[in-house]
This record gives sequence, C-alpha cells and structure tokens, in this order.
Amino acid sequence: MKRIILIFSCLLVAFALRAEGLKLPHFMGSDMVLQQNTNANIWGWADAGSRVKVSVGWSKTKYTATAGDDGFWKVAVSTPAASFTPYTVSISSGKDKISLENVLIGEVWLCSGQSNMEMPMAGWTFQPIENGAEEIRESNHYPFVRMIYLERSESTELKNDCNGTWRCAGSEFTPGFSATAYFFGKRLSRELNIPVGLIVTCWGGTMIECWMSRDALKSVGETDESIAASIAPREGGWAGNRATVLYNAMLYPLRHYTVNGFIWYQGCSNVGKVFEQDYGKYQAAMVTQWRQLFGRGDIPFYYVQIAPHPYAASGDSGLAPLLRERQRQAAYLVPNSAMICTMDLVYEFEKGIIHPRQKKPVGERLANLALENWYGFKGYGSASPELDKIIPEGATAKVVFRNCEYGIHGDKGWEFKGVDGFEVAGEDGTWHPATISDCQGNYLVVGSPEVADIKKVRYLWHDFSIARLWNSYRMPLVPFTTE
Repeated sequence: MKRIILIFSCLLVAFALRAEGLKLPHFMGSDMVLQQNTNANIWGWADAGSRVKVSVGWSKTKYTATAGDDGFWKVAVSTPAASFTPYTVSISSGKDKISLENVLIGEVWLCSGQSNMEMPMAGWTFQPIENGAEEIRESNHYPFVRMIYLERSESTELKNDCNGTWRCAGSEFTPGFSATAYFFGKRLSRELNIPVGLIVTCWGGTMIECWMSRDALKSVGETDESIAASIAPREGGWAGNRATVLYNAMLYPLRHYTVNGFIWYQGCSNVGKVFEQDYGKYQAAMVTQWRQLFGRGDIPFYYVQIAPHPYAASGDSGLAPLLRERQRQAAYLVPNSAMICTMDLVYEFEKGIIHPRQKKPVGERLANLALENWYGFKGYGSASPELDKIIPEGATAKVVFRNCEYGIHGDKGWEFKGVDGFEVAGEDGTWHPATISDCQGNYLVVGSPEVADIKKVRYLWHDFSIARLWNSYRMPLVPFTTE
C-alpha cells in the first residue's frame, strides 16, 4: 500500500511539473531590447527534463537547453551590433511555443532608486516635468527608446520573477515613463545612434537598505539582529521601507538579464540617518554586490547627488550636506562609478518640493557621464568642478578647483556680485557668509570682514542652497567643506 501511495505521489509531482508548461519571466517580452555584442541571456521555466529550443531572427544558430528538476532553463544567445532592425525571438518546448516580436538590439541600462527616479514624464499633482508636454509629443520620434517599469513588489525571501511590460516611447506610453531614465536613454540613443532599453525598478521613499542584500548589509557592519529588526513590519509604517525586501523582489529576479550599466537616484530617505551610518560605504557595498549579482564585471554605476531641499521644519536640518558629502565620497570607493551634482537644478519657488521639475538635465548629465567615461566620447565635460585645495591668506582664502580648465563662471555677472553660498570660519569655528573678491582661471578668492584669520571654507553647506557657480560646460560646483 505504501508503495502504491509513493508511486501515486510521484505521478502527482510529475503531473504538477508538466502542468506548468513553458514560461518566461513576466518582464521578458515583445518590444524588449537585448544588449548588443555579447551573449545575452534568455531564460524561463518548462516541464522538468524537457528540451527547450530558442531561435533568433538575426542568426541561423539554434540554441537548446534542458529544463532542470525545478523547471529552470537558460541560454546565452550571441547578439550582433546594435541596429534599428526589429527581430523575432522564438522559444519552444514540445507543443508549447512563445514568440517575442519587435525585439531590438542595443544598449540596456538598469535604472533604480526612489521617487525622483520614479517621477513620470506626466509629472505629479502640482509637480510637473519642465517642458514635459513638448517632450512627450516629441517622443513619437523615438520608438527605439524602450522602457519597462517594474511593478512594486516586496519580499523577505529571494524571488525569481516580477511583473512589467516593455513599452516603446511615444505619446501613448511616454507619459508613464520615468522622466530621468527617459532623458538618459534618449540622449544615449541620439548620440550613439542605436536603440536603448531601460529597466526601471524603483520605489518612492525607500532607503538604500531596501535595495541591498543581507551580505551587502553585513559587509558594512550590520548584524543578523539589526537586519531582522529592520525587516520586521513596523506598526504604522509602510511595508516597502524595510531592509532587503526590494532587493529580493525587484532586483534579484533581474539578475540574468544582460545589462550594461546602472543609474541610481536615491538618498533623500537616508538624510536622517547620517549619524547612524556612512552612506558612502553603504552605496559602495550595494554597487559591489549588484555587479556580482549580474556577473558583468565593473560595469558603470552613475548616480545623482540629492538636490536642495529643507529637511526640517526650521528649514535647515544641517544633515543634507553631510549626506551629499558622503555621496561624493562614494565615487572614490568603487571603480567605474561617478556622480552628477544637481544643486543648480532647483528653482527658488520649489523650496519645500522634494521633486524638482528639471529632470531633463539630470538624465542628460548622467548620459554625458556614460558617453564620456564608458563609450569613449571626448569633450562632453561630464565632470563638475570640485574643490582641489584652499590656501589661507589671513583675511582671505584662495579656493582652487579642478575640472574647470576654462575657468569658473557665475550667474550674476563678471564680478560675481551677489553670488552667495561661501562661508568662512576662523579658529573659533563660527561660520560667516563670505564674498568673492577675485577670480583667476581655476580659483576664487573669498573673505569676510568678520574673520581676520581664515582657517576653514565651505560652500552650499545647507539643506536648501542653490548653486550659482559653474564651469564652461555648465556643470555646477560641487558642495564642499574643509572642516
């Protein structure tokens, strides 16, 4: 009797596996973009032990795989150079067949972060995208910029699938596209003259810990106990802002997709934790782990420094500058990563609005980093001016910059009258507003009648402070302090 039950149970298991049939991840479908000039993965599930065949429209090569005991199968298909030619990818297993149409070969980037990455081209209530309507109409000319927006999902366990549908840019779908990602992809596509695929996986209000694995968190000193406490649901809190849950559900499932780089727009939700953690080390650990997960080596990671915004009821918490500084430092902690500054991309009337409307320059600055540092273009001026050194000279200090070989410029005239943001301090550490008295090439001279012997200089060291200085490529001077 036991033997009969065992045989019957085995038959049930086999039937259950057979009943699944051929499946692909929900985010792999028609209109997608595959990475050019590589072995791009195509994968899914089928009946255990079944043979899966894959054929691609750009080659006569036939690819085969055998589904494992868990039904999983994967093939790596050789892709040609990018083109605007649409292809068909056909997958079959027994009587099951799947056909993916209008597949393009180009560059594929993964775009992640919180609400400023999530902010759509159509904008939000009272928070529009600057020139958004015009850009949406114009997107009809860019159907080869493709985007998949992954549905929000969370999990305390690793997942193998998540939902999303590939869409072509155009007035029908562009309103729902991530604005930052779209402008990034559009510029890449125009400059490289090839299709661009953008995988957008983001969730507004999330902390960086949500997007990190357990191992990554442990590498920066988190313990099993602290991770468990962070994962546990909080009464009155919202479920998405817990450690690892978005990594598990919205990043890990993508690990087989062949991408060529990452862009990241996050940090606002970690402002309040600047004294608890070194954000730069968290970001570096996250990048290192993501690269290991996707198995593509040190592919680029480009990210956005948080914009001016008051983080306290008083208007200035003093915490945002520290977070920005740690973001700046993060670029030096891992290879092939770089940051763009956005301190100039906020209007005065947007004070208190955490989603600035100027998203086109954000996306294009990220694209310029990629074009210059990854794709080998010259002269794009993708780097912002940064502090090199200060030379105290009693009541004045010479502030020397790098990345401004053609000089430093101001918004308010030749003599820099009215350009604010600099402060100086003496031995007592009390900060006083400073004015610019001279400018020669790559340096400025600053001073204050309140400080007779300058020891320290800082610039834009407040939650909300707008950049008024830039280099010849219109890249703003990055905030700094010598303290």
